[in-house]
Amino acid sequence: MRNSKRNISSVFLGALLFITWACSEKTITKTVEENSTPKYKYSDDLSKYRPIVEADKSTSQNDEVLANQPIESSYNIMAQFDAVLDTVALRNEKTATLKGFTILVYSGINERDAGRVRNRLYDILPEMQAVFEYKLPTYYVKVGRFYQIVEAQPLYEKIKIYYPNATVVPDQFKLKK
Repeated sequence: MRNSKRNISSVFLGALLFITWACSEKTITKTVEENSTPKYKYSDDLSKYRPIVEADKSTSQNDEVLANQPIESSYNIMAQFDAVLDTVALRNEKTATLKGFTILVYSGINERDAGRVRNRLYDILPEMQAVFEYKLPTYYVKVGRFYQIVEAQPLYEKIKIYYPNATVVPDQFKLKK
């Protein structure tokens, strides 16, 4: 029984080596003399595949080339477009945000678990404020506001001891005016 398994495995290994050898890329060596470039020759007539384009006989060589002119439209919407851009600019000024990073400690649908995580974070990190957010249907518990991901690493390592599923995520923070 043991020899038959050994024979089957050796046949399988041999077949695998043969398939690997058969599928490997074949290399062709080419000798090139020193200080010379290899010369490649290709001789195939491709003219049968080229499309035949006939020149338009209605145009003559004496035609003038006109400069491009803008097209006048009867449906000019620039005034409405400017009004929309102004409202967007005003809204952006009111809701100014800054892109950064925060540490996501909990994300789930259970409010009680999210509250427990937030309360435990107050015990672990009394100097930091844990943010409790609810976006239908998920509860989030986040800690810290960082401009760059490198700034979040020391706090992340400290939280990771207690909450291994914590992660650093990109976030947007509202700027205070």
